[in-house]
Amino acid sequence: MRLGWVMLIGSILTRGFVLVLLCLLALMTYYLNLKQAYNNPRLVELSHGPVARSAYELADKSFAYFGDPLEIAQANGGMTWSIRIAGVPFTDPVAALSVLAKDHRWEVGFAAGLAVPIFLALTFGRVFCSYVCPASLIFFSIARLRGLLSKWFYFPEIRVSRGLAWGLLVGGLVLAVATGHGAWALLLPYFALGQTLFHGIAMGTLSVGLGSLLVFAGMDFFLGRQFTCRHVCPTGRILGWIGRRSVFSIVRAPDACIDGCNGCADVCPQAVNPRLNETLDCSLCGECMIVCPAKCLSVKPRLRKSPCSSIIRTLIIAFCLLSFPSPLAAHHFKGLPHYNYFENYPQVPEDEFLGQAGNYEMSLVAYDFQGLQRENVQEPGNVRLFLVIFNMLDSTVYKGKLTFEILDDGQPVHSKFFRNAELENLYSIHHELPDSGEYSIRLTLHDAGDLACEIPFRLSSQQTHWGRWIGLLLLVLMTITAVGARKARLNVDRKEARKQNSNPDEEIK
Repeated sequence: MRLGWVMLIGSILTRGFVLVLLCLLALMTYYLNLKQAYNNPRLVELSHGPVARSAYELADKSFAYFGDPLEIAQANGGMTWSIRIAGVPFTDPVAALSVLAKDHRWEVGFAAGLAVPIFLALTFGRVFCSYVCPASLIFFSIARLRGLLSKWFYFPEIRVSRGLAWGLLVGGLVLAVATGHGAWALLLPYFALGQTLFHGIAMGTLSVGLGSLLVFAGMDFFLGRQFTCRHVCPTGRILGWIGRRSVFSIVRAPDACIDGCNGCADVCPQAVNPRLNETLDCSLCGECMIVCPAKCLSVKPRLRKSPCSSIIRTLIIAFCLLSFPSPLAAHHFKGLPHYNYFENYPQVPEDEFLGQAGNYEMSLVAYDFQGLQRENVQEPGNVRLFLVIFNMLDSTVYKGKLTFEILDDGQPVHSKFFRNAELENLYSIHHELPDSGEYSIRLTLHDAGDLACEIPFRLSSQQTHWGRWIGLLLLVLMTITAVGARKARLNVDRKEARKQNSNPDEEIK
């Protein structure tokens, strides 16, 4: 039983560590953005305030102990989807399948990142779910919350076929080929969590992954304990299949097992029944060992005819992974300058807003140069708007005559006429705009038959930054987890105490 508690507490701590690691990597990405955009503490303070400057200088000094700060920051980053720590890559199996389905090949480092997760699955089974996946910590907390509320409310335990997760995997691959890899934010809970953390901390914005994560949490709360891990997550299903004959697993001592006892199956978060010697999908969380009254469960190597079979399989898979090398292509949006990247490449405090009229797509970048600390600067209302107009029909950039108007609640507040585009095919306006307006721009393309388009936009100071709220929510969930684990331990201790107190009476009888 002690080993079970060690495994359970260890799984909580390691998943919490991964959660903290993801937050640190998001902060490192934020630092990297500031480093590439400003590379100057004074400019960081001007744009983001004294706290950001202090953090920036601290990161600079810390990374300097290991080499060039920029190179160190670039050598670490990512999410559970694909992460690099100290230059060592780790790749999600679903990410590898998605890239292979869409691009038909892998880059060598990306493929090599599969070695660790596959080796863990072949050796220990589905341990990713209990010891690595940060989203499962949230579902673990929800399961404890269900247990606390079950005294007053009824919670169903719905079970579905394992084919649901396989179907979601196939459907996700089809979506990835058709729309891009971002579709997995709707299907993988840990990817949704990682994307939410990244967007909230590094960018101060909400991610679509947050909505997906709330759906997963709702399924766990209303449909069944850890329903997402059991029946929905494609990664868990893949790793369970890879580790179906893992080297180490839960082993039952049949002679000590109590007839009629089914506690191990009732408590298992993956719906595994060790009493029936089931090991498929076992994540070695240790909960079954904690509740087993006979202490007949333990973690041991399997007895198999060929003890080297897992090693052989690992070598075969590694050979297959490294047989698809290819270079990766970088993405640069329509050849535009660096300050015109999409929001998920945040190198400066900016937002991009899109509009369309006829065959033309308009890309507007609202660049609030003073950032969020507007009260500390001489011109707090100075806003720069950059516009690129792209002809989707013939893949050319519009460079002709243009009337560029700024509207506040539909009323013009500033207008400028351009005879042609400026440097790098841009149309730009600098103007003082207070953060209390309802802004949009109205464009008239005179060389395209006076085609008109209106694009709403907002300033950075008008946005809600969700990083602190996301961090508070995670803190609450971790507190619930700790309280639930403590209550579970107290309940087990009370049961053991009652059992020990009842033994003398039984002997007298």
